[in-house]
Amino acid sequence: MNLYEDQFSTEHDFPVVEKPSKTLIIASTGRCGSHMLGHALYKTNSFGFPLEYANAGNLARWQQRFGTNNFEQLMSSIMQHRTSANGVFSIKIHYHHIPQFGGFKNVMSLFPNARYILLSRHDVLKQAVSLAIANQTGVWIAGQRPVNEHPVYDAAQINYCLRQTILNNASWRYTLAASGVDYVEMDFGEIKQNLASSISRIAEFVGTEVSTLPTKQATEKQSNDLNIEWTRRFLEDFDLSEELLYSKKEAILPKVTRKLQRILGR
Repeated sequence: MNLYEDQFSTEHDFPVVEKPSKTLIIASTGRCGSHMLGHALYKTNSFGFPLEYANAGNLARWQQRFGTNNFEQLMSSIMQHRTSANGVFSIKIHYHHIPQFGGFKNVMSLFPNARYILLSRHDVLKQAVSLAIANQTGVWIAGQRPVNEHPVYDAAQINYCLRQTILNNASWRYTLAASGVDYVEMDFGEIKQNLASSISRIAEFVGTEVSTLPTKQATEKQSNDLNIEWTRRFLEDFDLSEELLYSKKEAILPKVTRKLQRILGR
């Protein structure tokens, strides 16, 4: 995968602070629109620069820049350099990034009293198709160089991406609710249609003020005719007897039930 190089630039740093006074975590999944939202928030100069700082593919470069292989020290250095003048630091965390922290308990410890936005897309199939395309091309953000310019339609891959996206969204809802953290849910489509009012809502939720509200997206739309074609083909190919709510090994509900029983000590 060719990295999104611009993220590492010192041009995006803010004046160094000891630590942020407030933290915003965008709880996200692949291709849910978090890149668009993150860049829109960055343009306000009031939310730091929300990026996937815990993405395993980016860690080596961040470690090289800040001269440490210790994950907590690395996150501390990133917070010091990417916290905006009003004291707000923001980070995007996909659900599969949580193991980098050593579990969600450590996320809460590293970012105490953080506010969470659970960002999702209403049309989860379109998200899954976009995810399948990005997995093949290696292009997750406009401007990245593709590793494969000719992605091939694969119904099984789209089905897998659909399952994983649904599971990760549910996992985020479960984790945030069971942990008792302060969070709100927001839909990418609504944010895109009402960008300024959405950012005002986020600012109120975080407890900060925004002097400059963007009225248009700061990033380029990546979906095209290929996304439409793959979506159409998948709907034609999908076996309606498929049970999306079940994994290959066992049902999700019994697994969740057993986990709750362990938590409750039963």
